[in-house]
Amino acid sequence: MSSSESFSSESFKLPDCWKDEVRMTALFALPRNESLNPQDWVGKYKFWKELILEWATLNHKIMFDVEDLKKVFCRNGKYPASLNRVLDEMKKNGDIATKDQYCYQADQSSSWAKWGVSLVTSSVAWSWKKVMNSLVETTDTLPTFVVPNVLKNKCEQILQLPVASTEEIMELEELTDLHPEIFTDEEETQIILNHLQKIGKVAIEVSSDQPMIKFIVPTVKTKQSQLNNSGWSISPAKQKEKIIEITEVDRSLATLKRTEKLLNDEIESMESEMKTLEQTARMRLKEGSRGAAKAALYRRKQLQAVYDKRNQALSNIQTMKLQLAQAKTDSKVMEAYKIGLSALKNSFGDPSMNEEKIQDTLFELETVLEQQRDIENIMSQSIAQEEGESDLEEELKNILAESDAQATLEEELLLPAVPTESPSKKEKEITARLERLRSP
Repeated sequence: MSSSESFSSESFKLPDCWKDEVRMTALFALPRNESLNPQDWVGKYKFWKELILEWATLNHKIMFDVEDLKKVFCRNGKYPASLNRVLDEMKKNGDIATKDQYCYQADQSSSWAKWGVSLVTSSVAWSWKKVMNSLVETTDTLPTFVVPNVLKNKCEQILQLPVASTEEIMELEELTDLHPEIFTDEEETQIILNHLQKIGKVAIEVSSDQPMIKFIVPTVKTKQSQLNNSGWSISPAKQKEKIIEITEVDRSLATLKRTEKLLNDEIESMESEMKTLEQTARMRLKEGSRGAAKAALYRRKQLQAVYDKRNQALSNIQTMKLQLAQAKTDSKVMEAYKIGLSALKNSFGDPSMNEEKIQDTLFELETVLEQQRDIENIMSQSIAQEEGESDLEEELKNILAESDAQATLEEELLLPAVPTESPSKKEKEITARLERLRSP
């Protein structure tokens, strides 16, 4: 397979150096002796590690094996000679891990672990078969690897789905049918759900034919305080986190959903068949074959009876689903009532919260408020001394008398002086002065 064919179906761009014949020949060759050229291996490892991780990330490859890489990075019929050593080093550094490690990470007491172990067993058998073939073909083989970063990204993508925001129970087949673009492979699906269970995001049970999945919706953690004799305590009580599991109600809901889907499919099929029989009866009647038309109508009538029963059963199933969902809500409401009741009891359990002490406190409060009102009245009074009305009137008369005497004195002082000359003589002087001013 040529390099162009290797990447034709993958969203991955070859590095620019891929066309550099000299450099790529060196990168595809075995590393040189590290005692003579220690940087040769460092450069090769860095190049291939980054290229492998980029390819896995862009193509959402959670798992791969060495055969996949040989096909992807094939160039002129050759693949990197140091590929096995690169993968070993990446595994040591935690960039990749074996699939078996992720399968065994589940809780061994859970039934989900059995599914993982079964896949591990098949993987071991496959590995043993490859080893036996390698003894004959003398080719090296490596196990399947998991890319943790890609797995983490895929899990985050799943947790953003609308179905992850509810605690609705569903079967694995229903989940994969709902999102086929994400759950494309059975082994990858098991690895993904196994990891989600490990980090506490889903609850899984495989007691039935189909594994049941339940997404765990995170709840807001609130600090609980306890009352003591001195009042509220600020230190929260430590409580063990509640482990969310699939309950009997969840199993019942899963069974009802499965039955509902079965009934819907059957009802839809019968509706289609009844329409076909009705059309057949009309055609036979036009052709003049009344017997064939009656037979088609009789078959349709029988189907109609079954159809009505299935519809009634479906209605009952849907009613039971609604009641079970309501029962779960009622259970949460009752739990909230219990928490509120406990808080109220703790509040009234405080020694300071009794009727006699409350009445004493209110009486003391009333006394203090009365004292405050008296103090405010006293402080609002005027500090000026009041004089008698008669004294004020007498003082006003004295002031007026003094004002009149002062005004009379001022008028006397402002009178003009008595003239000493007669008016006729004065006029003659003024006339003579004017005459002199007029003469040239």
